[in-house]
Amino acid sequence: MASQLIVPMIRGYDFGIGAELNTGTPMSRVVEGERSTTEGSGGAIVNFALQRVHTTKELEQSLGIDVDLNLGCAAFGAGVSNRFSFAKNSKIQSSSLFMTITINMNLASMSIDEPVLTTPDASTLVDNPLVFAQRFGNMFVRGVGRGGLFVGVLRIETSSSEEAQSMSDDLSGSYGLFSGDAQTKLSNVQKSHQSDLSYLMYHEGGPVDLEVKHPDDPIEMLNNASLFIQSFHERPDEVAVPYDAVLAPITMARGPLPPNAADIQHAQDVLIFCSRQRSVLLDQLNLLQYIVDNPSRFDFSNGSDRQAIGAAATAKQTDVDLVADCASQAMNSPSQAALPAVFATQHGTRFPMTEMPDPLPLAKTGEPVVTAPPVPTSPPVQVHASDMGIKLAPRPGMILGP
Repeated sequence: MASQLIVPMIRGYDFGIGAELNTGTPMSRVVEGERSTTEGSGGAIVNFALQRVHTTKELEQSLGIDVDLNLGCAAFGAGVSNRFSFAKNSKIQSSSLFMTITINMNLASMSIDEPVLTTPDASTLVDNPLVFAQRFGNMFVRGVGRGGLFVGVLRIETSSSEEAQSMSDDLSGSYGLFSGDAQTKLSNVQKSHQSDLSYLMYHEGGPVDLEVKHPDDPIEMLNNASLFIQSFHERPDEVAVPYDAVLAPITMARGPLPPNAADIQHAQDVLIFCSRQRSVLLDQLNLLQYIVDNPSRFDFSNGSDRQAIGAAATAKQTDVDLVADCASQAMNSPSQAALPAVFATQHGTRFPMTEMPDPLPLAKTGEPVVTAPPVPTSPPVQVHASDMGIKLAPRPGMILGP
């Protein structure tokens, strides 16, 4: 069974509410116990970061939905649809410069110190694993974090990796506490390099009237970030929201223990692998689509032609959809979880549909386009009995552990 994990807040979560690990879906209340905050935690923790991002995975880390930070439900579950949509709409790819401003405001959180399985239904249904899991899941909400999250993505069109690095060096470390010098440097970079700039913004908590009015004005993003921090300084209780939850295994609670199921762990392995696949596939798709949408920036004479690039982009979108369907099956039917290649065969297709075109066309600067990392072909997961066609038939009272 998984250990505790932090996931984005989902509507329906509250202290003691059960949850299903693979989907994060809130279930019935399963645990009771007194709640408290850590002694001496009345202040706030502020995390501020300005950094360059090269891949969708790095942006997902800023949003708290990276699979290396959480388990499967934090990457594919119902509570991350807005964060994932923002990461997808940012269209990270290697031919442009992307920088992020990330602000985490963490106020004092509360958690259940001594969880107890005391609800009548939970105690009486422990011996019926199927009904217990359908009603309560296998995790429960132990803690809730309050505060806010702000992520701004700045996109700068560049003509070469040297220019991108130069602009990155000019900008990195210049923001400080959103001083006038930061705005001056940003304006100077834009003028000196004559580059197109745009930005996207995502926030949970903070002022309700933060909005993108001028997406081509990055100074507006700095101002919004400053207003976000200022709101927590002036009225933290008013602008804070429950934006993450701590899920803990129900087995942690005192009382009769629910069974461990091997299928749950196998489904988690599949979800983790699918999440890693999706991040890499999105990088590849974004790069191919960028070439298709901007043919004037590339020389196709010594590389794959535009038609081949377009066909590869379509195939990569099919791969992204298949990985999502594969993850959906793992969440909805853990016993039927299968890795993408096996899942594709079961549905009369193959995975991946195509490899990245090689060589890619050159940017008109004469510099080769940097390709996204290749999709891994073998997952770092354990072999499961179901993958070998072995069916485990549990006896009454038998617990199948990982």
